[in-house]
Amino acid sequence: MISFLSFGFSYFFDPFIVNTSEHKINYIWIILIHSLIPFPICFFYFSYLNQNLKVDIWTLGKEILHLSIVLLLIGIFDFLIRDIIYLNPDNWSLRYFWEEIRNTFLVGFLLLVIILPINLERLIKDHSSGLKKLSIKPKERLIENSTRHTKLKIANGSFEFEIEYLLFAKVESNYTEIFTISPKDGFNTELVRITLKELESQLKPYPFIYRTHRSYLVNINHIESFSGNAQGYLIYLKNYNSPIPVSRANIKGFNLLFLPSSHT
Repeated sequence: MISFLSFGFSYFFDPFIVNTSEHKINYIWIILIHSLIPFPICFFYFSYLNQNLKVDIWTLGKEILHLSIVLLLIGIFDFLIRDIIYLNPDNWSLRYFWEEIRNTFLVGFLLLVIILPINLERLIKDHSSGLKKLSIKPKERLIENSTRHTKLKIANGSFEFEIEYLLFAKVESNYTEIFTISPKDGFNTELVRITLKELESQLKPYPFIYRTHRSYLVNINHIESFSGNAQGYLIYLKNYNSPIPVSRANIKGFNLLFLPSSHT
C-alpha cells in the first residue's frame, strides 16, 4: 500500500523539483523504482525484528521508532542508487544525501499518517471479532490430568512444583521466572536457569500449557478473561493483576484452544 500510494503521490502531485536533463531513464521508471524500494526494506527489516527483538508490549512509540529507522534506510538506499538514475556529477555529495533523506521522511510520514490509523482500526476489528467467537473455558481435553507433580531439569539441579498451580512463566534474559499459585501467599515466583524453549519442551505433555508470546508460557486453565487490541490479545489470569499478551503470530493456535466444538 505504501509503495502504491508513494507512486501515485509522486506521479500526480510532483512534490519535488525535477531536472529531467539529468535523468538517465524515463521519469516514470524513476518514481516506480523509488516507490518499490520500501517493499523489500520493510519486509526484511520487520522479518528480522520479529525474529530477534523480544518485546512484551508493542507501543506506539516503538512503532514510530522502527518506522523512522525504516524511512532512514530507504533514504540511504535512494542515495546509493543515484548514479543509476541521474547524470549529476555531485550525486555523492552531502547535499544530495541530505536531500534523499529529507524527501523520504517528508513523503513517508505523510503516507504513514494515512496508513497507520487504517491498519490500527483493521487490527482492532479483526482481534475483537475473533474474541467474540471464543468460550472463556478451554476444551475439556486440556483440563484432564492437570494435578501432577512436575520436576524440571534445570542447569543447577531441579525445580519441582504441581503443574496445576503453574500460573505462567516469563523470560528473564537467560533465565525464566516461574509464577505459581500459593494458597497462602496468592502466588510465588522463582527464577530458574532454563530457557523458555527448554521449559516448553519439558511441559509438552500438558496441552493446557500454551506459549502465547515469545516471552510467555501460560496455564490456560487459569485464564479469567481476555480482550483484543492492535497487537493481538491480552489475557487476564486469576490472582494476577497485569495482562499477558498473545502475539498476533500465536492467535490462530490460541483460538483453537477456546473455540466451541461447532467452530473447529
